[in-house]
Amino acid sequence: MKMKNEKKKIDFSGALNRLKSGPGLFGFALCCFTAFMVIASQITEIEFNIRNILGVIFLVLLLFVLYILLRSRMILGRELTIRESYLLASLSGSYIIGSILVNNLSPGPEGFPVSLAIPTGLVIILLAVFMGKRLAMFMAIALPLGAYFTGAFDNNSFIIALVSGAAASTVLSKAQNRMSLIKAGLIIAAANCFAVVVVLLLNKAHYYDYPAPLFWAALNGIFCGMLTIGFLPPLEHALNAVTPFRLMELSDLNAPILRKLFTTAPGTYSHSLMVANLAEQACQDIGANALLARVGAYYHDIGKMDNPDYFVENQTDHNRHDEIAPRLSATIIRSHVKVGVEKAHGLGLPKDVISIIGEHHGNSIISWFYNKATEKEETVNSEDFSYPGSPPRSKESAVVMLADITEAAVRTLTKPTAAKIEKFIQSLFDAKIEHGQLSESDLSFRDLEIIKKTFVRVLAGYYHTRIEYPKQPKEPKEEENE
Repeated sequence: MKMKNEKKKIDFSGALNRLKSGPGLFGFALCCFTAFMVIASQITEIEFNIRNILGVIFLVLLLFVLYILLRSRMILGRELTIRESYLLASLSGSYIIGSILVNNLSPGPEGFPVSLAIPTGLVIILLAVFMGKRLAMFMAIALPLGAYFTGAFDNNSFIIALVSGAAASTVLSKAQNRMSLIKAGLIIAAANCFAVVVVLLLNKAHYYDYPAPLFWAALNGIFCGMLTIGFLPPLEHALNAVTPFRLMELSDLNAPILRKLFTTAPGTYSHSLMVANLAEQACQDIGANALLARVGAYYHDIGKMDNPDYFVENQTDHNRHDEIAPRLSATIIRSHVKVGVEKAHGLGLPKDVISIIGEHHGNSIISWFYNKATEKEETVNSEDFSYPGSPPRSKESAVVMLADITEAAVRTLTKPTAAKIEKFIQSLFDAKIEHGQLSESDLSFRDLEIIKKTFVRVLAGYYHTRIEYPKQPKEPKEEENE
């Protein structure tokens, strides 16, 4: 299990590979095109001497180095996927090139801030939603600086764009529905207006110079929020990304796949809801993505729909495994992970949700049928009785694994109390640690202690001991009838 105090080493060995990759070549081409646009915008003023040539070369190199650094772990904490790299390069290039074009083609009055015609907030919001707040805040500074150094922005435009980007990078930190985007647009509009007032005060503008810039500043922010609503759905599906808005849609229990799970495997459906409650609460307490854990728990057992009667939570009259060999039973049990991953791919679920489905049992052994097989066979290969997945590689996936095994196991306790549940959960956690099922996750021992306490609190409230009510006295007429 990874500890939080481990020092993370920065790996520069993959830099050359990133340069040769498709996104690397795409980024380099985009940087060259941006440099060409800078030259074209100033063609009447440039004297082609060695200083101009060196300046353009260094501009291309600086932009490309910035792009490579953004794709590495240094800023985001992880490497961007190929699709994310293309999105980052496209948005950055479009922003700089668009700023240059607007600066050259704008028919606005002299001194009118060009950045009021550029949707800085839109670009930063998209980066925040798909790549995180940290990268968005960095780009909120980098993109206005790029436009400033290329000559597209003057001092006033730079200040306004900087404030707009800073506001956009923070407004969606706790957003969980698309209405939040409208509110974000209003906040960006207010930030734009504030920046415009600051700029006008610094320039000692007359009072009649205020209305027009303030109107365009407010309109810019509102349009950024509205345009984000239009851009998000196609980008979510194109990137197959986990965003709060898509997770909220997937958490709808009226989704066809979840309704089918309810009708074909009602026991599994009930189990999944309880696992979702446990996982969500535990992730909230340790600071992980609670919404992702809830959605992953909803879908983690969809592979059981093909053979629901072979899973104990759906059995009512008899155990069908009594009729078949342990090896075949293990094969049926193991298959629900692979089938679940295939169904998730068919539904187009985000990769993080699919990872939870594939990792919620890790590569642990199905001990019940393994022990049964050892009683009947001389030599038994443990791999034939192991789940086909890999140990969880994220906090959310590990928490769903722990919630899954805990909820299923606690059902077997007779007259559960808080102390009995806590002791039982600790034994389950120790077994997972001993078998290396948490070795690749980022959970610390402190996180495990918090998760255990959360599970105990929720389950103790759910399985609390009820008062045994006394028998009601019989009515006189009932006694006569008897």
